[in-house]
Amino acid sequence: MSYQPLNGVRIVDLSRLLPGPYLTQLLADLGAEVIKVETPHSGDYARTLLPELGLHGLFESVNRNKQSLGLDYRNPRGREIFLELCKTADVVLEAFRPGAVQRWGIGYEDVRAVNENIIYCSLSGYGQSGPYRDRAGHDLNYTAVGGALSLNAPCDGAPTLYGIQMADLSGSMLAAISILAALAGRKGAYLDLALLDGVVSWVTPFAGGAFFSGHKPEGGKMPTNGAMACYNVYETADKNHVALSALEPHFWAEFCQRASRAALIPRQLDPLLSDELTALFRQKTRAAWLDLFAEADACLEPVNSFEEMLSHPQVQARGYVHLEDGKPVRMNSPFVFARQESSPPPSLGEHTRPILESLNIASQEIIELSKQGIIKFPN
Repeated sequence: MSYQPLNGVRIVDLSRLLPGPYLTQLLADLGAEVIKVETPHSGDYARTLLPELGLHGLFESVNRNKQSLGLDYRNPRGREIFLELCKTADVVLEAFRPGAVQRWGIGYEDVRAVNENIIYCSLSGYGQSGPYRDRAGHDLNYTAVGGALSLNAPCDGAPTLYGIQMADLSGSMLAAISILAALAGRKGAYLDLALLDGVVSWVTPFAGGAFFSGHKPEGGKMPTNGAMACYNVYETADKNHVALSALEPHFWAEFCQRASRAALIPRQLDPLLSDELTALFRQKTRAAWLDLFAEADACLEPVNSFEEMLSHPQVQARGYVHLEDGKPVRMNSPFVFARQESSPPPSLGEHTRPILESLNIASQEIIELSKQGIIKFPN
């Protein structure tokens, strides 16, 4: 039986797109009841907008184990219903531009007036304070401002875009930690989290060099981002790639012995070694290199494509991928200890009627609210 530490915790989620929904999906995986509040006509933009941008399946990927309430919280009656719902909640999450929820009358002070123990989290791009408070942005902007993008570059080369939404995901995980801490503290709180916060937190390990040794962190010039030949990515004979990270001397020695290059052992830190290893790896296919190092402690692994990751034996052994008839159909919760049979992402307004009935709203009013477009539920 899975461990559900957040069982009994109710989260009212106003967020959409990626950061907020990813955050609340993590908490839902841990057992929290997540009520996703969506505007009746459009709902979460990820339902319809993002496929046009090539981001197919985003909504389905970050909204499992949730309920959907179709509610126009900007309407006066809709706002009243929203605040009634907040009376029953432990956590409220919003991810709008700073000031928006205050204009609509559903900000922290509004909610705290009906539930003094509420944990209210605002997740925005740059936070609720500072000169960038009202500035628009996306993941690329936050990694740029936060210093991470400049480090994702080859030596003396231009920065390269990250393959994942690093700010969105790191910021939302930081917010999830903050919410969990507030829940553990058993006291209401207002939490101001920014996606920029996640980026700055993740570049903290490089601050040691900048602050304590005078070493300036630069893309391609640090030990773990291109400066060391023993810790780098190399192309193989079949145009695939492998990742070598033999930092410790014994791992490096094992690599050199297995590769029949024992003479390279004392040259681990030689800056001229990179070209030699580049030529060496191009002598064999990726499969040949992996076969050679299958039983070796040399920290050599394939650079997997997404499809290869899905079928990797370690990924499947950990249960990250849900299989049906032997084929991967979706990703599972990352919390192995809390993994359970999950419910699919809800349709827009799928749970509106039962949620409103639980708030003692009469059936006749529910019908009238639906006719007025203030709520939405399946016909």
